[in-house]
Amino acid sequence: MTQSPNVPPSHRSKEVGEVLAAVVRLSRSLANPRSTLFGSTVLTRTQMDVLFLLAHAQGAPTPGQLAARLHVTPGAITQIVDQLRERDLVERFASDQDGRLRLVRLTGSARSQVEAFESAVVERAAPWFETLTDDALTDLAGLLAQVKGS
Repeated sequence: MTQSPNVPPSHRSKEVGEVLAAVVRLSRSLANPRSTLFGSTVLTRTQMDVLFLLAHAQGAPTPGQLAARLHVTPGAITQIVDQLRERDLVERFASDQDGRLRLVRLTGSARSQVEAFESAVVERAAPWFETLTDDALTDLAGLLAQVKGS
């Protein structure tokens, strides 16, 4: 999307800054309880990101797809997936269509834990959005999905 001809660049920059500031505030609030997701198991931010990507993936992605989505090297993803496998949080398996491809998915136990954690986070975060109508919240979700890198 290009800049609107009616909006001065300084105003647009200010608005982008306001959006980023709000995202940072929300991110900090969401990040605080992340270490409690799997009880005593301490996970890094990237490990958590992998789990949440897997929880919301359409099908099982390849390690390469995870690496591209997280902007990390394939080697880093391999290491992360291996660490998560050791904790029985993810599993790697061969694709039905191409046995050479390795895919990654959450274990059943990990999926249940991620879903329960997300439900608790949504419940805790709901008051942040209480000033928005249902339509405005839908619009916000749609707009955020359009941001490049989402």
